[in-house]
Amino acid sequence: MHQGEPLTRRGTELRDEDLHEEAIEVLREAVAAGEPSAPRELAYALLGGARPRDALAVLKAAIGRGRVDLCTVLGSLATELGDYPAAHEAYRKAMDHGDLSALNDYGLLLCDEGNLDEAIAIFRRAAEFGDELAPGNLIALYVEDLNDLAAARDVGERYLSPRYPGVYPALGDVYANLGKLAKADALFRDGVRLGAPRVHQKYGWFLWKHRGDIEAAEREFWAAFDDDEVGWSHALGRFLLSRNRVDEARAVLERGAVWGDVDARELLDELES
Repeated sequence: MHQGEPLTRRGTELRDEDLHEEAIEVLREAVAAGEPSAPRELAYALLGGARPRDALAVLKAAIGRGRVDLCTVLGSLATELGDYPAAHEAYRKAMDHGDLSALNDYGLLLCDEGNLDEAIAIFRRAAEFGDELAPGNLIALYVEDLNDLAAARDVGERYLSPRYPGVYPALGDVYANLGKLAKADALFRDGVRLGAPRVHQKYGWFLWKHRGDIEAAEREFWAAFDDDEVGWSHALGRFLLSRNRVDEARAVLERGAVWGDVDARELLDELES
């Protein structure tokens, strides 16, 4: 990893040891030395050090020097921080430079802003280009934002294929809301088998909210930790808090916050306030 980039490699090793301030110092040296992976890793280290605005600044500076490959990273972080103008600019620049993967992320931004018609069009376009995540996100939009289960089911059945692993848990959520729990359960299990994004968290919510199986739900949330799913700490922390296991939740949220989970940090702040 990071072959030929000794400072970046050392910085990431320090970050892996939760020595974020030491990692930041070394990674700043790596950026100054021009190591290609350094700006991205420095931004992640700054997130872990609870300095998200500094992380944005690092990414913006790198993009200003021509690193357009970092535009989607900047867009994602800016969206999480609510800096929508910066996110729009980053995603548009990425798409202008031919990064079609930015389409799906741009659709998520539009959802956050409530521009649902435009988001639907963007997700459909991304799906047509073969984006693996877009169909699942389109299904979630129909379910969570529009409560249009018929449209969500149509999209899910159209794209149900191992090529789109994220469709399985998304369609499982549709059938759960339709009361078809056995079919939903089978789809979640298929999603687990295919390694769908955040599938253990989604299956955990299903088992908790629809099956009432607390023990099985907890196993899934811990499986999300084992697989290092994006957002695992926030999901597990919420679950533990719901069971009044505050000390365990605090430890989980602190670990996630250190590794740059913005949602985990916000929930931790609420817990400590």
